[in-house]
Amino acid sequence: MLLKIDRIRNLGVFADYSWNPQLPPFERYNVIYGENGSGKTTLSRLLDCLKTGKHDEYPTLEFKIGSQSGDIVHNQAAARKIRVFNADYVQLNIGQLDGSLKPILVIGAENKAVAEALAAEQLEEVKRLAVIQAATKRTEGHQTGRGKIFTEIAKTISEAVSGNTARTYRKNNAELAFSKLVSPKSLTDEVLQIHRSTIHQEVMETIGFSKDLQVGGVSLSIAGKAFKDIASKLCARSAVSDAIARLTENPEIALWVEEGHALHKELGSKECEFCRQAVPAERWKQLDAHFSTADRELKDEIEGGLLYIERLKQAVLSISLPDRMALYSDLRGRFHTSKSAFEGAFLAATGDLDAIVAKLTAKLASRSSAISFELELDLHPLEEAWADVVAVIEAHNAKTATFDQAKNAARAEIEIHYLASVRDSVAEFDRLIEDENEVIREATEGCEEKDLIGLKALQNSISQKKAQLSNAHKAGEQPTQHLHTFLGRNELVFRSDDDGYRVYRNGKPARRLSEGERTAVAFIYFIVQLGDQDFNLKDGVVVIDDPVSSLDASSLYQAFAFLKNAVKDAKQVFLLTHNFSFLRLVLNWLESVKKSEGKKQFYMLVCKADATGRYSSIVGLDRALIDHPTEYHFLFKTLATFQSDGTIAGCYHIPNVTRKVLETFLDFHVPERKALYAKLADVPFDENKKAAIYKFANDLSHFTGQGFEPGLVQESQKNAAYLLEMIKELAPQHYQGMISATQIPA
Repeated sequence: MLLKIDRIRNLGVFADYSWNPQLPPFERYNVIYGENGSGKTTLSRLLDCLKTGKHDEYPTLEFKIGSQSGDIVHNQAAARKIRVFNADYVQLNIGQLDGSLKPILVIGAENKAVAEALAAEQLEEVKRLAVIQAATKRTEGHQTGRGKIFTEIAKTISEAVSGNTARTYRKNNAELAFSKLVSPKSLTDEVLQIHRSTIHQEVMETIGFSKDLQVGGVSLSIAGKAFKDIASKLCARSAVSDAIARLTENPEIALWVEEGHALHKELGSKECEFCRQAVPAERWKQLDAHFSTADRELKDEIEGGLLYIERLKQAVLSISLPDRMALYSDLRGRFHTSKSAFEGAFLAATGDLDAIVAKLTAKLASRSSAISFELELDLHPLEEAWADVVAVIEAHNAKTATFDQAKNAARAEIEIHYLASVRDSVAEFDRLIEDENEVIREATEGCEEKDLIGLKALQNSISQKKAQLSNAHKAGEQPTQHLHTFLGRNELVFRSDDDGYRVYRNGKPARRLSEGERTAVAFIYFIVQLGDQDFNLKDGVVVIDDPVSSLDASSLYQAFAFLKNAVKDAKQVFLLTHNFSFLRLVLNWLESVKKSEGKKQFYMLVCKADATGRYSSIVGLDRALIDHPTEYHFLFKTLATFQSDGTIAGCYHIPNVTRKVLETFLDFHVPERKALYAKLADVPFDENKKAAIYKFANDLSHFTGQGFEPGLVQESQKNAAYLLEMIKELAPQHYQGMISATQIPA
């Protein structure tokens, strides 16, 4: 018999386990109780690997197990045969719930070499399927990551090309566009902003304008240069006349007299219209001599020059610039610059023209002598500035003419820009996916270089060896009867065929078994296997891990009955369970077993955690679980005796215990069909403490995947005390009774 597990290394929650010397050794009947996740199945796997001394999933596993015939260590098969029922057994023999049932075989005794080859091929099949499943899962993860890239970039592109957050561009659009990229390029920030502005704009009206500045069909600059030369020459000329000194010296009087002289001649008047006196004949002669024909001709030319320069000024002043807001936003900055330059040139040109007007006006009053002319008139800068303005207006008009094309082009450029930004990230995911596909191809199709046959060929070989090794065994009457008794219905039956036992439902191959049916079929088959020719029950070790998983209450009793009858003749038995009701059945049964039929020992698994992870240990079963009919006593005792040692390991189990005690207490104290939160709200107790209890029990008793809650250590002692205080206040008699029943010191 196995006596104790001296040590375990590198096996899940038993990464560094050593047997407690104070713990009694194993006996014929051994019961191990533990919550889900405490390491029951892991422990059953350890016992299962005694068949070979190793476990494929834990290549660095080390162990030492004491037995009556000596120590058993890793890499060494135990002499005594062992049969183990656990989740691995169900998976290996029954398979997935949503597929065909795996054939259940009873192997014949002939051809042991074929049997060993079959076992090796079955193990290889399991490995291949595990490799394919793992690679497929990783591929799905990579595809999800790749898809998230396109989902996010599609959102960015959608906002960029539509101007709002409405999802007009989605993941599939981004993936399709990305697949068509040839030589994507990124845009500069400036170009990107221009494209964004183009997309957000509305079409605007075209702007009318005069492309060239002209006077009489001649460009402004040429006309200005020609007139400047004329004005210069006019100022240099003088009219020959008998000048009247006073008029010469006073140009203003001269202009006034000249106009009066011309008016009098026109009217034929000999009297002064100003004073109504007769003008002497000698005075008329002097005035006629002063305002001679040459003088009149010069005057006419000067006045003609003033009219021409007025036309020049009007040509300049008539230039009309559009409002800045009449242009597209991306052209407004350029227009502002051109407009400013034009306005500067405009002011300079009008200033030069005004100066020439003033000079000719002065010459008009001083025709009898030349005057200086040192002015310049260059209208070429004005023309150049106007050409820049025209270029901006033409760009605006061209954009209006091709507005839709411009928008579409901007959208395309923006799309390419953002798709180019994720190119490296997508390429990395594509590489990872291709690597996983290669792994799947090799596992599925095989590899000649590695001497691996394809999966289909491997499975065909397994089927052939099964057919070769199958006995002409019974038609399945015994397992069928067991299954009917176990389930309480008869639609499922075992049938024998060339591959072994198969399970049928209502005459057809059973598919998609329920979790409970799956467990029942596996457990019945396990019990039948205990009597096969390769296992001597009276000399063997039987390990059964949670045979009642996923079974309803009625099936629990059937499972217990089958288990009790199946293992009663075994050399040694290990029963592991997390189900307290099943534990009570086993304990009650073993209490009636006579010592002469075998001693028994009761253990439990305690799982704790620290910063490095979870770890389990084997301890004696708490008396509260043995002496009382419900788990509530043990859980109450756990809370009542809890003293935090300041470590996460010491507090790891407290949130779950708190929740179970809270639920059980409120079930009888508030016997209504309400949620836990609602029941807690109904009891009269400090509201702050109730809120703390609920948050602690609800939040920290559920796995979140976010690591250990930093406040676990501080909250555990406080909330355990709050819950006990509430129970004592609401049900003092119950509280005192529980203290006494669990033998907790007052």
